[in-house]
Amino acid sequence: MKYIGLILLATSVTCRFTDDLYKLLAKGYAGKNLISSPLSVDIALSMVYMAAGGKTAQEMRNVLKHPTDKKAVARKYKEFLTRLEGREKVAILDLANRIFVNDRYTIVPQFNQFVKDSFKAEAQAVSLTDSEKAASIVNKWVNDQTRSRIKTVVEKNDMSSRLIMVLVNAIYFKGQWQYEFDPKRTKVGDFRSADRNTVPVQMMSLVGTFRVGLIPDLDAKVIELPYRNSSLSMVIFLPEKVDGLPELEQKIAGFSQKLNSRVVQLRMPKFKIEFSSELKGILATMGIQDAFTGGADFRGLVKPSGASITKVTHKAFIEVNEEGAEAAAVTGAGIVSRCPTCNAFRFNVDHPFAYVIRDEDTIYFQGHFVKP
Repeated sequence: MKYIGLILLATSVTCRFTDDLYKLLAKGYAGKNLISSPLSVDIALSMVYMAAGGKTAQEMRNVLKHPTDKKAVARKYKEFLTRLEGREKVAILDLANRIFVNDRYTIVPQFNQFVKDSFKAEAQAVSLTDSEKAASIVNKWVNDQTRSRIKTVVEKNDMSSRLIMVLVNAIYFKGQWQYEFDPKRTKVGDFRSADRNTVPVQMMSLVGTFRVGLIPDLDAKVIELPYRNSSLSMVIFLPEKVDGLPELEQKIAGFSQKLNSRVVQLRMPKFKIEFSSELKGILATMGIQDAFTGGADFRGLVKPSGASITKVTHKAFIEVNEEGAEAAAVTGAGIVSRCPTCNAFRFNVDHPFAYVIRDEDTIYFQGHFVKP
């Protein structure tokens, strides 16, 4: 059986699919720190959907929530990626797609045109006679796109002669806080885990004006931490209960409640998360099953045809620290009281929390932090 490899990468078009996928990831990794990009998964699978037919296409369409008209799907991603290319560049947010094709196969011209125009994905022929060299070609592209945050995604054993192609989606993000944390104020503090144990962690602290809110329906607090000169921000969801995160994560999909600006006394941990997962089982649970079988219909992909997906790998990385605005003057911007801590809204992130990195329309990264 010939097969396709999907590699999905994220280093630090919202829809129901990404919400559903994250809920399953959050539940499956409830006891582990998590960083993911459901958007990355959505884009890579949507590229494959463009070549699917019959039952394979129907299942993918139902799970991805796509219309039957593939041209409409193509327009959606072309518009999204065009907007992304035209955004401000102070905070780096790059998204790239690449198709590595076994040089014994030829991509169907219509599919090649679809993904080139709509997903801005270049196709690159790779010889699999030397599997180690083929793996190094894929891994070099990945390393370059993620600024060395993710160095390898395939091994030479993955690049066998049975492989038809590897579709790779990579997202890289780096932003400075609009209001930086002073490293001198970072102190060791206690982080309370869901099992009621306390673990020491490097706790950053800051007083500033942020958009915050109490969300009774979620039994949680929410704070938005903007990135400098950018429409992007990190939104943190902090349950009131130390063990309240699993319940909260099943409710925050599509969160859009208006937040109010207040002076906030913020404490939150520095953290770094590396994550890797094989998503085949989760996607099968969601309803994408035929694509992984010998009966998969990907006739619109390559010639000669006959392919199925064997694995869907998702890797992600995020690091959160004090780095913020370069100018010291920005540090205190927005503080409106001579007594910063008087009547301040206290936001103490000392127990498991969820977070997203997003703009007004799209969630790019999503995860949770449960223990140092």
